[in-house]
This record gives sequence, C-alpha cells and structure tokens, in this order.
Amino acid sequence: MKKTIFILFLAFQGSFAIISCNNSTPVNSSVEAKSAEKTEYTCPMHPEVLSDKPGDCPKCGMPLEKKVTVDTTKMLHHSDSLNMK
Repeated sequence: MKKTIFILFLAFQGSFAIISCNNSTPVNSSVEAKSAEKTEYTCPMHPEVLSDKPGDCPKCGMPLEKKVTVDTTKMLHHSDSLNMK
C-alpha cells in the first residue's frame, strides 16, 4: 500500500514538474496592439497631409479622415513564444 502511494506521489510530482517547465508567457495582444497603434488623420485628396488630431485639410478644406498606422518600433517580437501543441 505504501509503495503504491509512493509511486503515485512520484508520478504526480513528475507531471507537475513537466507542466511547470512551460516557459511561454501569455501574450495579451489587444493591449500590445493598442499601445502599438498611433491614430493619424489625413486628407483623402492629399495623403501627404497628416495630423494627429481631426480638422480640415489646409490645401483643399476637406475634413481629415482617421488613418490608423502601426508603430513597428514599439511592437514586440513573439515568434519565439508560439506554443506548439
């Protein structure tokens, strides 16, 4: 009886050790995506006109439209943390 309990205890410890060795950390992509995005406004007729706030185009007077660009300098590289199951 003691031998069976000891074997079950060792099996449990071994499986716990294997599970706890998983070094991947969960990635909260929505938080990273929000921090990596920068909202700009641009004119549909003059794409070279950029502004960080809404307003009118200084060249033609049309309202600027929202343009979301991704700032790649703040993005983290997570290709090494992919969990292959």
